[in-house]
Amino acid sequence: MKLLPSQHQGRIFVGPAGWSYADWRDTVFAGVKGRVDALKFMSSYFDTIEINSTFYRIPSRSTVESWTKRVRHAAVRGSFLFTVKLYRGFTHDPTIVTQNDYDAMMEVFGVLQDNNLLGAVLAQFPYRFHNTHDNRKYLAELRSRFPDLPLVVEFRHRSWLHRAVELFLKELNLGFCNIDQPQVSFSIPLTDIVTTSIGYLRCHGRNVENWFGEKSNRDSRYFYRYSYDELREIADKAQSIATRADRTFVIFNNHFKGNEVFNAMEFASMVGLGDRDWPGWWLSVSKQVTM
Repeated sequence: MKLLPSQHQGRIFVGPAGWSYADWRDTVFAGVKGRVDALKFMSSYFDTIEINSTFYRIPSRSTVESWTKRVRHAAVRGSFLFTVKLYRGFTHDPTIVTQNDYDAMMEVFGVLQDNNLLGAVLAQFPYRFHNTHDNRKYLAELRSRFPDLPLVVEFRHRSWLHRAVELFLKELNLGFCNIDQPQVSFSIPLTDIVTTSIGYLRCHGRNVENWFGEKSNRDSRYFYRYSYDELREIADKAQSIATRADRTFVIFNNHFKGNEVFNAMEFASMVGLGDRDWPGWWLSVSKQVTM
């Protein structure tokens, strides 16, 4: 894989989705004694973290302010940005969204913007959200509700892979989230599409067996470890995206057992961002964690 000179490409931010899971105690934080501030710790090593909790529950202003303080050391370092998942009511069931939800979500974005920490807002739509007239109309409505935010949309269904969709998203100034996911049914494959100044690529793993399994849960679905060759394939796409975007976010979401952290570390080194003094135990523990 040929790496592009850094001065000829947009900035790539690499990091994990979330910063603390119960199953990370003996993997990601294996070498930390006592209580660990997971956000402060993770932001010491990665230039971005995707805030996932906002998808399930909109946090209070004080919580978001706490987040900004705990990553201040990273911001001072020169380049740390959060990406934020939009509350699921906006993407999975708009009928449940209230004005209070909208106001609370805007407050989250406002705090992050005031601290120069908002990199992108991710609207993750479910597989059942197909490319239809009504759904395109809803995207336009969503953009009108959040007109000034760096909004990026993630589709899971292949019906959205169409040149006309790319032009539609460009017209709305909506970013396209490229994804690496298990190829099941009409899943979107790995792409390098760019529709705004923000590039985005999310890596969910390739756990085909458990992706749509009846007995699958969040942990089993995202229990996957990318190989070196798979990461190289993803890196090629990421660098292609970065040549056409001002900033590109590469987020690893294969979180179970810390695989997203270890793959993000490997990936950062692969694309020339691995000049951090990575925790020593990550190198040893990561070799023990597989599927």
